[in-house]
Amino acid sequence: MPLTKRPPPSRAEDGLPASRRHCDNEAPAASVPTPSKSKQRASSTIIPEVTRDAFDNIPIGKVDSYKIFNKIGAGAFGDVWKARHLHTGKKVAIKSIRTSRMALLREAALLTACAGNPAVVELQEVVHAVEMDKLYLVMEYAGASLDSVLSARYHVGRPFTEDEMRRMMRRLLRGVKIMHEHGIVHCDLKPANVLVNKEDGRGRILKICDLGLARSLTLPPPDTSGPVQGTLWYMAPEQLMGDMDCSTAMDMWSLGCIMVELVVGKPIFQGSNVFKQLHEIVHLLGVPDEVSLMPLGVSTSMPSQLRDAVPEERLSAAGFDVLCGLLNFDQSDRVTAAAALQMPWFTLKDADAPSPARV
Repeated sequence: MPLTKRPPPSRAEDGLPASRRHCDNEAPAASVPTPSKSKQRASSTIIPEVTRDAFDNIPIGKVDSYKIFNKIGAGAFGDVWKARHLHTGKKVAIKSIRTSRMALLREAALLTACAGNPAVVELQEVVHAVEMDKLYLVMEYAGASLDSVLSARYHVGRPFTEDEMRRMMRRLLRGVKIMHEHGIVHCDLKPANVLVNKEDGRGRILKICDLGLARSLTLPPPDTSGPVQGTLWYMAPEQLMGDMDCSTAMDMWSLGCIMVELVVGKPIFQGSNVFKQLHEIVHLLGVPDEVSLMPLGVSTSMPSQLRDAVPEERLSAAGFDVLCGLLNFDQSDRVTAAAALQMPWFTLKDADAPSPARV
């Protein structure tokens, strides 16, 4: 059944004034090509001296090197346009951020730290629009979102096969594993932040994007005064309960939510607020005896009903074991990306065989 409503916006937007939620909606102004100049590095004229070292590898260019086309994405924190480089003809995606210049440069630094990760969208450069004194991220164009592909597939009654789901989850887990090994936690994984690109012989290439809420061991968090933020329907229980400490287990829960959405065609938890989201999780999964949610008014439910929601004809026992490892209420028992990839569902000999059906 296709999803007819979208998840609430990321929690980080809740505290923003209305004027900051809807600014920067205009496309970056691009004009005729200018003579090619060597790319600059971010300097103290653009970012504060105290954090300059973290941004030394970010190239800075000019927005008028690109021809801007249509808007292809709009989120809680920014907008994305499809564009083409005037000299090379290469298609790119250009992103604005509504919050601050430092937020954009911070995301650029995180994308730079992910360079070489085949499952993370590649940052090309940061461009400066002189006449508006604004910065934009220029990234590789990596196709439509998994959210739109998933909705289209289920709308025409063509759900993903288990082989397709296995290939997609393997790609995502490998990408997240590399991110975690480099000390980066995405914190906002969801189908809208996964891009689906061309085939490579084993299905479509998947790219993780939008690191605006990501946390790093080497960069200061965007806000140290509040809980870890994310998008309500994909947030781990500890995030919903206001955890101040970011952990890789949060990403694993979000991957579990993505996996079950691939199976059933819609988000499995669709609470309208934090309390209702926790209630839906507890109702479906139950809560370990040693975990108490009484301070929030949530009591332990009956045993897990996840298998009823994810029938075996859609997901085998081996695949269900992976899902249960990802959607473990207790973060200390939640499976890691490295461990998940070693589970039988991914190590089956025929797991890499191409399927006639494609994403």
